[in-house]
Amino acid sequence: MREMRYPREIIDEVRMQNDIVEVVSRYVPLKQKGSSYFGLCPFHNEKTPSFSVNSEKQFYYCFGCGAAGNVFGFLMEMENCDFPEALKRLADRAHILLPEPEKSAQAQAAEQLKARLFEIHKIAGRFYYEALQGEEGAQARAYLQKRQMAPTIARKFGIGYSPDRYDALLKHLQQQGYTMGEMLKSGLVLENKDGKGYHDRFRGRLMFPIFDVQGRVVGFGGRILGKGEPKYLNSPETVLFNKSRNLYGLNFAKAARKRELILVEGYMDMLTIYQAGFHNVVASLGTAFNQEHARTLKRFADDVILLYDSDEAGTNAALRAIPVLVQGGFRVKVVQVPDGKDPDEFIKAKGAAEFSKLLVNAVHYISFEIACIRRKYHLENPEHKVRFATEAAEILAKLDSEIERNVYLGEVSRMTGVEEEAIDSEIRKLMRKDEEAFRREAEQRRQQNRKAYSGAGVKTEKGLLEAQKNLLFVSAQYQGIYEKLKTVLEETDFTEEIFRRTFSAIGQLWQESGTVFPADLVSCFEEPQEQKAVTEIFAMQLSAENEADLEKAVNEQVKRLKRTKIDHLLANAASAEEIQRLVEAKRKLDSLYITI
Repeated sequence: MREMRYPREIIDEVRMQNDIVEVVSRYVPLKQKGSSYFGLCPFHNEKTPSFSVNSEKQFYYCFGCGAAGNVFGFLMEMENCDFPEALKRLADRAHILLPEPEKSAQAQAAEQLKARLFEIHKIAGRFYYEALQGEEGAQARAYLQKRQMAPTIARKFGIGYSPDRYDALLKHLQQQGYTMGEMLKSGLVLENKDGKGYHDRFRGRLMFPIFDVQGRVVGFGGRILGKGEPKYLNSPETVLFNKSRNLYGLNFAKAARKRELILVEGYMDMLTIYQAGFHNVVASLGTAFNQEHARTLKRFADDVILLYDSDEAGTNAALRAIPVLVQGGFRVKVVQVPDGKDPDEFIKAKGAAEFSKLLVNAVHYISFEIACIRRKYHLENPEHKVRFATEAAEILAKLDSEIERNVYLGEVSRMTGVEEEAIDSEIRKLMRKDEEAFRREAEQRRQQNRKAYSGAGVKTEKGLLEAQKNLLFVSAQYQGIYEKLKTVLEETDFTEEIFRRTFSAIGQLWQESGTVFPADLVSCFEEPQEQKAVTEIFAMQLSAENEADLEKAVNEQVKRLKRTKIDHLLANAASAEEIQRLVEAKRKLDSLYITI
């Protein structure tokens, strides 16, 4: 087990003071079903909730994608942070004062690299800004003037220009003492395709620094000024930058301290709206709005006004973003700029006052979705009327609020002339169908997992991993069984390093606490993948009809592990003596029996 950076008792206290159901509920709407809570998994796209949060054992498990962990693991995944950062955030939430952490050499090296990359991006931002002011930046300055961007806004957002030279930034960074390895890791410098030499990623582009929520430059977006592709180029994924989590302008929008944000598609739309006095605006970075974006936004907003272009592409992008936002727990409204204009064009043509009216008249996302499907049908045609009413009912069936459903039900009834009772009947039927589908699918998943982890399943299950998980499960459940297994199992009997460390951690918890609580065991591991592997051990309980069945299952699994190890050693034996010794060990294995 890797040395923890904080004392064990501190980690346990922070975990116990942060109920996982409460923490998860800040990100995922949950519904209680028995002792567990279910919601749509935030880690993969799904229509039927398969994400389970166990309040008794304090861990989460997704029956769909296998995501699993305790409250620390959940926060690490949701906020893209490491274990110490997750611990700090949860300690702050519980008003627990943390001591200074003990940092390993590896952690110190990783911190130093991140610090160097932040410096590189800051220097690059200053370099691009100064280049914009110089002779080479004349074309870029003319472009900004044409787009009516105020110099104060350009300065505030650090807009710059990347010289149209092969290695201008590279040479500048070299002069500042940065190594080629650091420059390559920043993503701002690339190796030539022939492997000989290096060049700047951004050349001849208007540069938009991308800030994290703390206001640090973590990447850049570059717009080409002449002809060429791509029109916009973003920094690559680095240890600092992930375009699926970052949103342009979020560091400025959070300063507005409004729990409502305007979400647009592009850099220039965002800057124009901000310049017009609406500071609660952010933009996605050239990628479709996704669940990770929603999780990032949730820290700063409860309401989102979607403001995408009113052409077909913009409408489709809005329709794709709506369910992501709704699943993320936002109240969503939609604005479309009239006459096919984008927000930038509208503000320049009509001004801030008219734009403000657009925002005031933003429609609920349900009205927007209904209006979009309305365009597909001619309601004077009876068949079209039926198809429209049916499709509208499918949308309304997804609403949780009875009041909201009734309001839009009336709207659809007025549009079609179909009686409200008839549409409501269709909605109820769809809701029952969805609920039944959920129950059926959830039960099917539970049965599949129970079979894989049951005592009966052990007899027919050929997976070595399952045998190891079952042994770890009973070791954590019963101290007596652990004590017996400790005398029989060797570290090398486990095929996976994580299982060896888990077995050791179980022993440590029995010794220190006299109990092995699943969430405490998970907390012994810092990496999300490790936490997931340990949580999976408890995701489905090993069941046995009686003690005799349990004893038989344990013996079969122990023998399976030991037999597998011996077979592996036999396949790689180098001498006749070694083969003889292993054959004898395998023969003795038949007489091994553990009484529990």
